[in-house]
Order: sequence, then C-alpha cells, then structure tokens
Amino acid sequence: MIRLASSIQNKVRFGYYFCLFLIIFVSILNYFNLTRIDGKISFSFIISEFFDTTLEMRRFEKNYFLYRDNEDFAENLRFTKKAEEIIAKNREGIRRLQIKTDVDRLGDDIREYKSLMQRYYGMDKTRGLIEAYEVEGRIRERGKKIVDATEAISVAERTYIQSLIASSGRVLMLSIAFLVIVGLIVGHYLSRMVVSPLKQLEEGIQKIIDGKFDSLAIASSDREIVSLSNAFSRMLKELELRQMRFIMQSEKLACLGTMVSGVAHQLNNPLSNIFSSCQILHEEIEYHDVGYKKELMQQIENEVERAKAMVLSLLEFSRKKEFKSKPIALRGLVEDTIRLVQGDIPSKVEVRVDVPETSWITADKQRLEQAILNLVKNAIDAMPDGGTISISAEEDNENRLVKIRVRDTGVGMDADTVKHIFDPFFTTKEDGKGSGLGLYVAREIVEEHEGSIKVVSAEGEGTTFLIKLPMKEALCDGAAE
Repeated sequence: MIRLASSIQNKVRFGYYFCLFLIIFVSILNYFNLTRIDGKISFSFIISEFFDTTLEMRRFEKNYFLYRDNEDFAENLRFTKKAEEIIAKNREGIRRLQIKTDVDRLGDDIREYKSLMQRYYGMDKTRGLIEAYEVEGRIRERGKKIVDATEAISVAERTYIQSLIASSGRVLMLSIAFLVIVGLIVGHYLSRMVVSPLKQLEEGIQKIIDGKFDSLAIASSDREIVSLSNAFSRMLKELELRQMRFIMQSEKLACLGTMVSGVAHQLNNPLSNIFSSCQILHEEIEYHDVGYKKELMQQIENEVERAKAMVLSLLEFSRKKEFKSKPIALRGLVEDTIRLVQGDIPSKVEVRVDVPETSWITADKQRLEQAILNLVKNAIDAMPDGGTISISAEEDNENRLVKIRVRDTGVGMDADTVKHIFDPFFTTKEDGKGSGLGLYVAREIVEEHEGSIKVVSAEGEGTTFLIKLPMKEALCDGAAE
C-alpha cells in the first residue's frame, strides 16, 4: 500500500480532490435527476397529444351525427386510429403513472369505439332508425368514457411532473447543504492540521522577536513545518553563538570607549607631574645632589611613557578602518564628538547635551562621530551671532529606534534650500568657505547604518536635524557609566 508523506501540500491536495469529487458526484446526481424530469416532460407532450386527439375524435363524431358529412367521419376515424397508435406505443409509460385507469381496458374501448363508428357509418339509417339511435347512443357513451379516461391520465401526468420537480428541488437543496457541511468539515480539518502548526510557528517567531531564544517545538509531522522548524532551530543556535561573541566584543568596546572618553582628562596628570619635576630641576640645577636629580628625571621619563601610551591608544582608536558596526553608548559617542570639536566652538555658542545614558545603538563609532560632527559644524556656521546647539536623544520602544536631534537657534533655511540641503556640493556659504559635502556625507553615513535623517527648518526659527537609528540596549551598564 502506497503511503504519501505527511505534508501541507498533500493535505491541501487531498482536500481539493475530495471536494472536487463531491462536487462532481452531486453534479452527476442532479444531472440524472434533471434528465429524468426532461424525459417526463417529453412524455407529458405525448399525453397531451393523446388527450387532444380524443377531443378531436369526439368533435368530428358530433359533427358527423349532425351533418352526416363523410369527411367528418373520415377525420373521426383518422383521430381514432391515432389515439389507438399512441396508447399502443406508450402503454407501459402510462401504467407507470400509477393511475386508476385500466390502460388495457382503455385500448379496448378505443377499438370498440372505432368498430361502432364503422358500423354506424355502414348502416341504412332510413330502415333501421331504432338500431341507429341505439348505436349512436353507445358511441356517445363510449366516447365520453374515453375522454374521461384520457383526461384523468393527463391530470395524473401533470401531478406527477409537479411532484418530481418538487422532489428535485429538495434533492438540490440537500445537495447544497451536504456540500456546505462537508466543506466546513474539510475546512476545520485543514485548519486543525495546517493552520494550527503555522500558528505555533508564528508564536515561536514572536518569542524570538521578543528576545526569547528558545528552540521551536511544533507538534506537526508535516514535511514543510518540520523543515522550517529545523531551519529556525539551527538559526537560533547560530544566534546564540553570535550573541555570546557580540556580548564579549561589546564589553571590550564599552571599556575602550570609557578609556577614550577619559584620555584628555588623564593627560593632565602626567603633564602636571612633568611640569612640576621640570620646575624643581630648574631650581635645584646648581646643587650637587645628583641622586635626587636622577630621581626627578626618572619621574619625568615615567610620566612621558605614560602619556605616550595614552596617545598611542588614542591614535589607534582614531585610525581609519573599514566599516564595522558595534554597539555603542550614544551619550558617550556624543560627548566624545563634542570634545573633538571643542576648540572650534565660539565662546558665544553654547552646546547642550541631553542624551540618556541607557540609549545604545549599533554603529561604527568613528563614522557616526563624523556625521554628528558635520551637523554640529553646520549649526555653528548657522549662528554667526551666537546661540545654542541642543543635542538630544529619545528612544522609540515601539519601533525599536533611537531618535537623535541636533537643533540650533540660527538663521534657519527657506523651503527651497531645505529641498536641496543633502545634495552633494550644495552650499549656501560664500565661495571658498564650504565644499557642500558635509551634510551629504552625514546622510550617507546615517543610511549606511540603516537609519534615516531629515531636516525641519524655517527662516529665523533655527534648524533641527532628526536622525533615526536602530536601538540597542546596553550590554554593559558599567561601561556606559
């Protein structure tokens, strides 16, 4: 016995063929029923013709009795023979109507009627007047009996057809109800056997989206579901491995970010020590305490090595590298950027930073620093008379985004300038004072991080740049502090 492998495709195919078979079966059943009705309707024409023939037979009979016209007798005889032929050919069909009339007796009545008419036609009415009246009476009686019988057959046929049509209507309604019920049963089966595993798969994927990296356990033997479940399980294992490496690298980067942010401050200590030792040597240069002087020189050498190590670390951090996205604490990145441009900020320009310490993003620190640096420089150029630059950030937890705003209180821009602000080589500055690439580069860097940037500005009301970047929760709270 051939057993098909369990799969969604086979189940859907089986349901389709099963429903198709039922539709064909019900259609054939109703077709035969309609064919039966068509046959009965065709037979009803024969019954109607038989009834009309007997009426015509009686009509020409009466005309002959009134006018003694030989043509009337000939027509009467023709219709009588026709009635006799109809009942001879359709005797069994008439019997199936289940009428009270005896079909064989009706045939005998027609033959007897024909015989009486022929006898009456051959009689000498002048000599046998009494006998003629007697035969005429028998003819009328027999003709009436024939008409009554054919009328009963006609009524029975119409009644039978009406009952057959009503029965066919009931069969059709039952067929529709049967198909609907079977369709609901098949739909329920497909829902339970096909949709249910897919629903479980959807719930499992939602858990992954929520950060719960559990293996997918789906109660299904369908080939497609099993294959998809296995693929997701392999993906989850790979994600777990990458997450571990990611956490280790994030901690390393967080610590490195902490070191870089404090380099400038830490350089003050060795420089102060070197300066103090140099002053002491200057004052003690004429004395002959060689050991003390050597000690001071050794301190200077140690502090120089210490500063050299800090500078080398800073150079290593700032060296140009290929794009490499890492989790970064946003506040630290912004503060480092401000320190880099601190010497270019005029005294009449105030920079305010309002970035939550818990906001993290996945980015290339060096490149994103460059983007924010370009926006800050653009803000400084937009405030020749001074003002305030506000750098703020907020988390959009629903869309898993971090929104960074760089707002200035400068001169602003008109609508036409806003349309072209990110175009390469577009600038509103005087010749030689701007390349027109700063904001273009900033947009390229943001889009490289799968983010977006837009600007809102109006003349005399300042300018606001809005950057949207994917949000990354802090992996190391200590590194963000």
